Amino acid sequence: MKFKTKRLLPVLVVFSHNCHAFDWLFEPNFGASERYTDNLRMQIEPIRDNLITRLSPGVLLGYMAENHALNADFKWNELIYHGESELDFSEKIADISQKYTGERFAAGLSARYAEQSTINTQLDLDGSGDLQVQIPKTTRSVAPNITYNLTERDALQFSYNYTDVGFTKSPGLNLSRNFSDYTNQQFSSSLMHTFSERLSVNLSGAYVEFSSSGENPTVSNPFPTTSSFSQKSSTLNYQAGVQYSFDERTRFSVSAGIRDTDTERTSRQTIDFLGLLPNSTTTSVQSSKSSGNVFSANFDHKFDWGSLDISAGRQLTPASTGGQRNTTNFSASLKYNLAERWTSGITATYLLSESATATAGDTTNNNRTYITLSPNIRWRWTPEINLELSYIYRQQEFESLNQTSVGNNLQLQFSYQPQINRQVK
Repeated sequence: MKFKTKRLLPVLVVFSHNCHAFDWLFEPNFGASERYTDNLRMQIEPIRDNLITRLSPGVLLGYMAENHALNADFKWNELIYHGESELDFSEKIADISQKYTGERFAAGLSARYAEQSTINTQLDLDGSGDLQVQIPKTTRSVAPNITYNLTERDALQFSYNYTDVGFTKSPGLNLSRNFSDYTNQQFSSSLMHTFSERLSVNLSGAYVEFSSSGENPTVSNPFPTTSSFSQKSSTLNYQAGVQYSFDERTRFSVSAGIRDTDTERTSRQTIDFLGLLPNSTTTSVQSSKSSGNVFSANFDHKFDWGSLDISAGRQLTPASTGGQRNTTNFSASLKYNLAERWTSGITATYLLSESATATAGDTTNNNRTYITLSPNIRWRWTPEINLELSYIYRQQEFESLNQTSVGNNLQLQFSYQPQINRQVK
């Protein structure tokens, strides 16, 4: 099932046809960065370094009214790889969100369309960690939600999220077949109760459907052999959570639960005997059940001189390799205000991705660990212009290889946002 972004416009028009007086929003922006990296592809033994230029024009459009608002953010990232022009890429990203607030209920809708490169996305939660090839990745998603206040202290929320991810594979590039298209849709509901201004609890449940399909690289042994697979799975999640504010500066939230997953994987293998014999095709179907724990936790505190944010979580996420993976992630960010125009910070992240890659007739260990550490310093040159210098240390290890790859990155970033009258009556 493919989601067409052009269908969003009628939905948004229906959602906002009843608006009266509102303010239009218009906010252009521009960014540019120069990045040096000594291991772009995160290889165990890198063969070269790279200098990458990014040019990013963008604009925020929308409106604001008394009880509803619409934002549409459009961004173009032109990526220029000096010395490797075959990697040059134009990223297009559009994010749309709308909110409506009534007397006892609130509704929202968010949608996203993104054309990005695999080199820039395969270190993410749903990535494989494989940066050896550069092909386009297209993401389409839509997520409506509605919240109804049963009483002053109780609220019920229903939400839906649909995501479709596709990869544009190159016919002559076998490695591009390592990426698999997938769809993921989630139906969820939550019941929330507020005990006081500081304390609230919630119970939530979700049903998730995941499907993927793909082809593996063709091999000749001695006849050309093509293998393909498809996977369908359904997952039920149950969680309970609590949110507590210690004071106006300190907040903490935690949610934990269990999941149950049913999976069916179909594998096909075709041997081409080059006309000597009829082609041979074999099909196998495997079913499995699994269960696990899910959780998320967040802590943030504001100081007089800055802020501290810590988060952690474990969940079952879709994978660009055609299956699903258990991901455990941790991040911590510290910000320090040096002066009126100067700020500094440091961010650390940890990701453990445990998965079984769906391949024809085989299950391959693809577990990986990914760590980053990034200090930065920012200068607000003028109210319109910001400059930021950052260093990023990256480390990745695959369990099957038992070897570690390390990358060092240095980036200078420029951002410009005109101080125009962004609200037009």
